[in-house]
Amino acid sequence: MMRPRVRVASARYGGNRLRAAVSLIPALLLLTAVPALGTTVRRVALKEIVEASDTIVQGRVVSIRSFWRDRQILTEVSVGVSRALKGSPAMHLTFLQVGGRVDSPVPIEMTVPDAPIFAVGDEAYFFLQPGKPGERYIVGLFQGHVSMRHDDQGDFVVSGGTRRSPAQFEEEIRRQMAGQRQDATKGIR
Repeated sequence: MMRPRVRVASARYGGNRLRAAVSLIPALLLLTAVPALGTTVRRVALKEIVEASDTIVQGRVVSIRSFWRDRQILTEVSVGVSRALKGSPAMHLTFLQVGGRVDSPVPIEMTVPDAPIFAVGDEAYFFLQPGKPGERYIVGLFQGHVSMRHDDQGDFVVSGGTRRSPAQFEEEIRRQMAGQRQDATKGIR
C-alpha cells in the first residue's frame, strides 16, 4: 500500500513561539513514527494503458482544486478537451488525483510518489479510468499522463522513450484500440 507523504507548511503563531514549537513536538514525533514505505510502479506498455482507459483525451488543464475528503486530500483537475480519442466526446472533463495542498484548517500538503503534478495551462494526453460513480482517475499514476512538449522543431510527446509527433502518437493509440501492433521491422500486423 502506498503511503502518501505529508508536509506541514509554516504558519505564524501568536504569543510565545517557544510554547508553539514545544506543542508541535508530539505531532512531529507521531509523524516520524509512521513507517517509511517505498513505492514501486510497474512500467506498463501503451497497449495496457489504452486497454485500462475508458477515456483518452488531448487537452489543456484549465483549473485545479484541492480539498479534504474524509481524512485524505484529493485534487480535482479540470481539462478543456481539444480532441477525444476514446470515450464520449466532451468539451470539458474532470478527474481526481490523491494528494494536493489545502490551507484549512492548517496549511498541509500531501504528495504521492510518481503521481503527476499539474499546473493550469499544461497541455497533455490524459488516459483516464473510472473510480467511484461519476469519478475518473489517471491510469498508472504518471504513465497515464503524457505531456505535450514544444521546441523549435514543433510539438511532440515522449512515449516509451521515443519522440513522436502528436499525429504519430494518436495513430499509435488508434492502432492499440483496434488491436493492432506495430513491429518496427515488419510494419503493422
